[in-house]
This record gives sequence, C-alpha cells and structure tokens, in this order.
Amino acid sequence: MIMYFFIAAILALTLIYGLFGIRVIRPARVNPRLKALLWALLSICYLALPIAVFFRFNTPDSPVSIPLSWFAYVSFGFFTLTFAAILLRDSLFFIFKSITTSIKQLSALRFSSALPPSFTRVKNLAPKDSSKRLFLVNTTNLALLGATGSLTGYGVGHARQIPRVVDIQVVLDSLPPEFEGFKILQLTDIHVSMTIRRDYVKAVVDKANDQNADMIVLTGDLADGHVKDLRSETAPLAALKAGFGKFFVTGNHEYYSGVESWLAEINALGFTSLLNENRMIHRNGAQISLSGVTDYRAGQIVPLHASSPKAALASVPENLTKIMLAHQPKSIFQAEAAGADLLITGHTHGGQYIPWNYLVPLDQPYVKGLHTHGHTQIYVSRGTGYWGPPLRIGAPSEITVFTLVQKKA
Repeated sequence: MIMYFFIAAILALTLIYGLFGIRVIRPARVNPRLKALLWALLSICYLALPIAVFFRFNTPDSPVSIPLSWFAYVSFGFFTLTFAAILLRDSLFFIFKSITTSIKQLSALRFSSALPPSFTRVKNLAPKDSSKRLFLVNTTNLALLGATGSLTGYGVGHARQIPRVVDIQVVLDSLPPEFEGFKILQLTDIHVSMTIRRDYVKAVVDKANDQNADMIVLTGDLADGHVKDLRSETAPLAALKAGFGKFFVTGNHEYYSGVESWLAEINALGFTSLLNENRMIHRNGAQISLSGVTDYRAGQIVPLHASSPKAALASVPENLTKIMLAHQPKSIFQAEAAGADLLITGHTHGGQYIPWNYLVPLDQPYVKGLHTHGHTQIYVSRGTGYWGPPLRIGAPSEITVFTLVQKKA
C-alpha cells in the first residue's frame, strides 16, 4: 500500500511541476540562459519534496531537515496553487476558443449559402497570429504567478496562527439533565512534524486549557514521524487538563509512523486510547457513553485494528447517550447503524486550501461543520494543525468546544 502511495505521489508531483514547466517556463520570452536557470530551479523544487520526506524519516536531527522541509512544502504549496490556476485559465481559454470558432463557422456557412453558384469564394490564407496567443499566455502567466505567490504568503500566515476556538452547541434527545452544559474539547490533525514543533503544540495546549473543558478528545493524526524523533515536540500535550479525562483515537497517519509506538507514547501523555471500545462517563449519578474507533482504513495496515463502531458500542445500553470518536467522516455510515448519537471526527482539514477543498468531497461524505446523518449528528473539524504545505486558505484551523444540551420539550 505504501509503495502504491509513493508511486502515485511521484506521478502527481511530475504532473504538477511538469505542467508549470510546459505552460509557464517554455513559452516565456526570456534569453536562453535565464530559461535554463528557471528549468534548473524547477527541478530543484521538484526534488526537494521527496528529499525532505527522506530526511524527516531517516535523519530528522540533521541541521538541514527543518529548513529543507520549509522550502519543500512552501514551494509545493505554491506550485499546487499555480497548477490549479493554470488549469482554470486553460479551461477558460479552451471554452472561449470553442465558442468563437463555432460562431465563425456558423457565420461562414450562412455567408457561403447566400452567394450565387457562379461565385467562387476566395479562402483566407492569412496565417494565425501565434505571436498574439503567445503574448496572451505570457501576460496571464505573470498575473497568475502574482496571484498564487500572494495567496501562498497569505496561506502560510494563516496556517501558522494559533487555532481559533469554535463553540458548537449539540442538542441531544437522550442527554441526562446532569450532563446539561457538559463541555468536550476536540483537538485533531495536529500533524507535529518538521514545520509544526513544540512551540506550536504548547500554544495550542495553553489555549485549550483556557477553555476549562470537562473532557478533551484527540481524534487522530497527532504526528508525522517516529516517536523517538518527535517525543519532545509532542510533550506539551501532557499538560492538558480535564476533569473527566483525555481520550484518543487513531488516525491514518499513526499507521504510517508506527502505531504501537505512538499508542504507548500517547498513553504516557495521559490519554486513554479507545480502540473500538467505550468508557462510561459518570456525573452526579448519571452516565453517558464515550466510545472510539480506530481509523477507517486501519485494517488495511494492521488487521487487528480494523475499525468497528458496532464492537465499540456492543456493551452500551441502548437508552444511553452515545458519543463516538472517529478520525474519518466515512465512519458515519457504520456509526449511525450502530446507534451513535454524536460522531466527532476530523481528517479533512476542511479542504485546507485550493484545489484540495474541491477534491475532499469526492472522498468524504462531509468536509466540515455539524451535520445530521439519519439518527446521528456528525461534526467534522477543520483540524488543529495542517498537513504538508503550511497553507490554509478559506479553511482556518480550530480548537472545537462542544457544549452538550438536553432537548427541551
């Protein structure tokens, strides 16, 4: 599976950077030396990302790992934005050309049909003005590069901001009166790595503790890398405080970096990991159920971790309020069938930035926010950190605070 992912990633990189070279560098009206330099710079940017990934997993302590990662991921963000802009521009060009060609052909057909039979029409043999098209391409390229460069800067600035607090009120029919106003704080998709370090994690922890939540849940994708390399970066999470405990479920990225090692580390940080299981939460003589499932695709990597909402709720009485934690929104189908009242998820990052915000809905049933799916409510967080490029455009990161409310008659 990892090999297939690697091959797909290389092909995607080749397409993104290759299109930039073909549509931006090749038509540029610059001297040959400068054009050769631009191709060389493009090649460096293309190679930087796989090299940065290699350094992250093999020599993370190298002094070049962090600056290389920043260069590789910021430049990748810029090129993906430009890739989307070029596709949009070229699509508009194609549509405009198709429409104008059709109009010209229709006009020519009407004109020729109106001529007498003895009239011989002289064809226009004038060559197409390719220089005009080339000028248009280069002019729009400059505009696109200016726009995507500015968007990259904007996206980096917003990605590095400490996440905002999003307050969500959840009305539950079966909620006991004793749990009225109970607060659950969600963190998810922090993705501690070469660009998200200890200082960012500590700032998140401080802001989370300021909310005075009753319970804290972390719904997967804590880090990208091995425990031995990132232990000190995730250490501030031990300072998270909540009277009713801290709970964790696995995301897909835990399985890429050694899930057993990360589970041991997360438990050492004071979290209780829920692997297709539940805990009863007691308050003033009443109780609700908190359950958690492994990542939706965990079974493809660790068969014993196959996600099972049904197993997670197997021992829970039917009349209890059932809150479930999962990483991917895709778990909603099995969670609803199993009888969950509220499913708290992440994974999507809210799309994070263009063009991914248009692609995520092709894979996930919900992208962000609170929704009702059958008899189950589902919340999808935009994430507390970011993955890959340190960019967020139109999808700000968040620390989510759920306030449970009993449905009034």
